[in-house]
Amino acid sequence: MRADISESNKLAGRALPSKRLLCSEPLGWQSMLARTYRDPDVTDEFTTVASSELTLVVALSGTMQIESRKGRGWHRANYRPGSAGLTAPGNVSVLRWKSTSPYPLESLHLHLPVDEYWAFDSLLLEDPLVAAAGNALKRALQQSAPEYYAESITQMLVAHLMYTANNKPAVEPLAMGRSGLDQVTEYMRAHLSEDIRLDELAALVSVSKYHFLRMFTRATGQTPHRYLTELRMARAAEMLRDNDKTVLQVAIACGYRSPGQFAAAFRRRYGVSPTEFRNFG
Repeated sequence: MRADISESNKLAGRALPSKRLLCSEPLGWQSMLARTYRDPDVTDEFTTVASSELTLVVALSGTMQIESRKGRGWHRANYRPGSAGLTAPGNVSVLRWKSTSPYPLESLHLHLPVDEYWAFDSLLLEDPLVAAAGNALKRALQQSAPEYYAESITQMLVAHLMYTANNKPAVEPLAMGRSGLDQVTEYMRAHLSEDIRLDELAALVSVSKYHFLRMFTRATGQTPHRYLTELRMARAAEMLRDNDKTVLQVAIACGYRSPGQFAAAFRRRYGVSPTEFRNFG
């Protein structure tokens, strides 16, 4: 598979509010254009540049809440390492995002040739194969891998995406409304030290807890419990950096009554204990 790297693809990166780190052009890859970026923690609304190829963006590190505007409404998703987004050839996206973790945001942007008409975009694609391919291509860029390696991954990715296109995840609107979702998430942030029940969150937007669970998960890509855990872990990391409070005080402030439970949750999220994070973070 061979593809000319169009001028529009070369210009696409200039519309991004991000710093380019690695690029496949000096390596002579012809099957795809691949670039990695260090992304800012927060962005204002901006519009991407249309590409003549399928654009696949894979999150490499950090977590963020990203929004895409369609007409007058915004659609929202939560990205973690391995999350991806698709933009069809010729389409543009209006985006904004904000980081939800203390770790830097890095992403891989791929421009892939598709032989068939590709008509849809996807704000959030959670696919283990795409995530693995993203990490492999990052290493390939770092190690100056040859064209045949990039070409083999290009063929695999395009075939996989075309095969799964009929099962693409739909980008759903914010069913409870932007203001309702913001009200819920702000309530979570304000009560991180407390036991927050599903029914009290549902009461904020006047729906049953079962309907709320479906709406919240559809709008954010996470269950309320997982979203709340992410908020608590981000707050814990922030507090541990300040060194003003003990680990026990941080645990209690983030809603954990047991230091062991807090330490286990923190290690699952960051890969180190709270004490190790404080000492080396």
